[in-house]
Amino acid sequence: MKIKTIFWIAITCIFVQLLPLLATFFSPEFKLMLVSDVFGNEPSSDAITMFDQFAFVLSFVGLGFISMIFGAFSFDDLESLRKVSFLFFIFSIFWTLPDLLNIILGEPAAPIPIIILGLIQVGLFYYGSNKGVV
Repeated sequence: MKIKTIFWIAITCIFVQLLPLLATFFSPEFKLMLVSDVFGNEPSSDAITMFDQFAFVLSFVGLGFISMIFGAFSFDDLESLRKVSFLFFIFSIFWTLPDLLNIILGEPAAPIPIIILGLIQVGLFYYGSNKGVV
């Protein structure tokens, strides 16, 4: 599989993963639903403030990751693309790991489809770093 195709798939996965967080900026009801999953039916104003900061920071980290992937499209040689794919693989592990650990420990975590998208990214970046072609 072409590494740049892997990058496009990853960009799509990351964007879909970010959609719930981005939706909280425009839908107070959706934000309350997400916050209520962790903090109960009537979360405090501090809990909502904390979630707002979490969503804000994580959204920008995700958009930054997408920007880095777009930057990697400027590479044309196989060796560079494989190295960058490996670096994205490492970043994706740390992007996905907190939700995986929370699922294992039975703590609140992202929905299963979001976690699966993260695992798809990890696998694709690893594949790209080993067997990807230009």
